[in-house]
Amino acid sequence: MALSTTFNALHQQSAPLFLANCWDPSSALIIEQAGGQAVATTSWGMSNHQGYKDGEQLTFDRVLQTVSAILKVITIPLSVDIEAGYSADQNQIIKHIIQLADLGVAGINIEDKPSHQSSLRDIKAHQALLQAIKQALRHNGFDHFFINARCDLCLQPQWTEAALHERALVYQAAGCDGFFIPGLTDTTMIKRLTALLSIPVNVMLLPGFSDKQALAEIGVKRISSGNALSDHVIALQESATRRLLEEHAVDFLFEQSVRTTWLSN
Repeated sequence: MALSTTFNALHQQSAPLFLANCWDPSSALIIEQAGGQAVATTSWGMSNHQGYKDGEQLTFDRVLQTVSAILKVITIPLSVDIEAGYSADQNQIIKHIIQLADLGVAGINIEDKPSHQSSLRDIKAHQALLQAIKQALRHNGFDHFFINARCDLCLQPQWTEAALHERALVYQAAGCDGFFIPGLTDTTMIKRLTALLSIPVNVMLLPGFSDKQALAEIGVKRISSGNALSDHVIALQESATRRLLEEHAVDFLFEQSVRTTWLSN
């Protein structure tokens, strides 16, 4: 079974697909070995771990190289966060996605807020983009490639539930396979959204917003950790580095409790 088909099926389980997000081959492999059913990249984490800020500062060629390296070490489906497409040109965005599909990626996460502007892309323009992406994927034989349409409306200063529903329905009609709404934590609104759509709804974990069973009960089918794991790892590395250089402490680096065994075989 193709990994894209497997990835689609994971969104139809009774329990939501719980995704830990990776940024390089080692983080992806650790996620698989820890029991992850699939893995998704975090653009924030991938950028940070290569010395860049998020917001398409990392070139798409670097993204492609990193994704290729990840795919060489894992066997589970991989979804790639492509931000707004790493281009303002629709044809170039589609080219990027086909390149990822050719590598063996199972799906993408694409957002409706271009990196160069503070507002969301016009709803009709984003609808046309999603339709063109779906058409190109089918034309190239990637019928089951998963398009997760990220809507950044709830991250805007002002928004309404009516506007959220409008975008959700338009994106669904355009052919996306999932609807991702980071920043939305109101369970009543989420329940209305899952009832409105026939495609899986994806939410992002936040402090106090992580009860998998409760989210399953309101219809959520996919839960993402975003850049949280990456941020945590960087914070640990910074703390350990300061301890090493400022205190000249060494023993803690060799403690069995923190020694990695993921490549011991």
